[in-house]
Amino acid sequence: MGKSLNGMIRLHKWQLDEQRRNLVELEKMRDDLLRKNSDLEAELKQEQENVSTSAIINLSYENYATGVMDRRENLKNSLDEVNAQVEEMKDQVAESFKELKKYEVVEQRAFERSRAERSRRQQAELDELSINLHRRKSKMA
Repeated sequence: MGKSLNGMIRLHKWQLDEQRRNLVELEKMRDDLLRKNSDLEAELKQEQENVSTSAIINLSYENYATGVMDRRENLKNSLDEVNAQVEEMKDQVAESFKELKKYEVVEQRAFERSRAERSRRQQAELDELSINLHRRKSKMA
């Protein structure tokens, strides 16, 4: 049981590590999308200021604003999707962690049983030795 249990623990640790790496990647994607959204908002604000201070009305601003709104909507959709994936991956990581802990608890209990059995055997050997020494002393006396 020891080798198979050790193999199961290693497998679950590997799976948990992979899920954690995937979670980090998803969080990086989310941060990148948030940064892009912030950059887009700053760019839009700058363009609005440029148009408002200009005496000449820029006809291409309408096309620009429409494009920005489309990009904003695409970023929002992507961000919603990544947020959902992050939450799902967090749930998977938590579940994998619980599963790993189950195997580690079983391993710890097996180790403790083995140690207790070894201790019991050693005590039995010491008891036997003491009894034999006592018998020898009794015979000699």
